[in-house]
Amino acid sequence: MRKACFFLLLSVFLTTGFGQQLVRNGDFEDSLNYWTLEVNNNQGSYSVKCDTVYQPDPDYEVRVYKSMRYSALLKQTVDLPSTNVQFSASARLIATKGTTASYYAYAALILQYLNAADSVLGNTMIVKKIGNYNPVSDSGRHVINVTSSAWEDYSFLLADELESLPGINPADVARVTIYLQAYGNGSSG
Repeated sequence: MRKACFFLLLSVFLTTGFGQQLVRNGDFEDSLNYWTLEVNNNQGSYSVKCDTVYQPDPDYEVRVYKSMRYSALLKQTVDLPSTNVQFSASARLIATKGTTASYYAYAALILQYLNAADSVLGNTMIVKKIGNYNPVSDSGRHVINVTSSAWEDYSFLLADELESLPGINPADVARVTIYLQAYGNGSSG
């Protein structure tokens, strides 16, 4: 049995108090415009596809898929006017693997916080994992473990989320990179 990771995303938004949308094409209605694809395809296959078939609604969603080893991800970096912006996403995270205990897989929605010089300050990781991968929260990373494989809505004010990250000075956060990642650490038996 081979291991596979899936990540499905309906929409990603960062909205100011004035209703200004900061993520370009966060609803994927314009295919993958404004998003960058990165793939480390050591083993297995990957695909990234926008379609209307992933959820019973007429809107587009994106699916990021990676089987076996390493990752496929979509990303977009957004300049922030302040940390008083609302993050919201609707996602279905699925991670599966074979029977070999040492292997693992995850599907994640990651917000990586950057300063004005593009140095990484920390991140928030919304993750569905299986196997021996156990990310932990610390002063620079907030891990939100997902146990459901159903569509879920995630929403928070970035300023409030940064309170979960005492190692990050909110005044230093100038940008956020949003990652949609499917990852596996190898083939399984």
